Amino acid sequence: MSSHTDFATVPVGVEGVDPNHPCHKPMRILDAEAGLIERTRDKLAIVGYATSSRDDAPFDDPEYDIAGLNQIYRFLPREDIHFDIHVNWNEDNVEGTDHKGWLSTCGIPVVMSFPDWSIPTAVRYPVDACMQLGADYFTSTVAFMVAWAIHQGYKEVALYGIDLVVGTEYQEQRQCAEFWLGVAHGRGMTVRL
Repeated sequence: MSSHTDFATVPVGVEGVDPNHPCHKPMRILDAEAGLIERTRDKLAIVGYATSSRDDAPFDDPEYDIAGLNQIYRFLPREDIHFDIHVNWNEDNVEGTDHKGWLSTCGIPVVMSFPDWSIPTAVRYPVDACMQLGADYFTSTVAFMVAWAIHQGYKEVALYGIDLVVGTEYQEQRQCAEFWLGVAHGRGMTVRL
């Protein structure tokens, strides 16, 4: 079974992001075209699909903003910002889901490399500003997210559900994520894995 197939069904008892979660705190978009978003907290938890630690994320801790990616919202009780960096973000989504519909109605910033401006909360990823923090080196959404956390001035970045241990994740993406975590650490941020 491929990892893509593993995430095709939502586990029993999981309904996805609750827009009324008691720890959700809206992030205001200051300039969508420039990629400017008002940070409301000092800690960011980046949450991916790996079940090894995904459910350990601090969803109920009001000190953390929660950042998800792709179609992870189907598994998370809270998300404060969403990343859909792929150019082909609207292709190869889980059959039977309305990915664009969720993005259009989620009410949280949706960070994209090439924004679909029909999504009301779409925000352009500030790639030039992020490259100035380290390098023009991005091989995964996770790397983009860590660089964004540095750019936003978070004091802490924590990764949950991000294993990067199989296939291209291990061969091509892991080293880049490690690079950006090193940049974060070198800039005085607390890094939690």
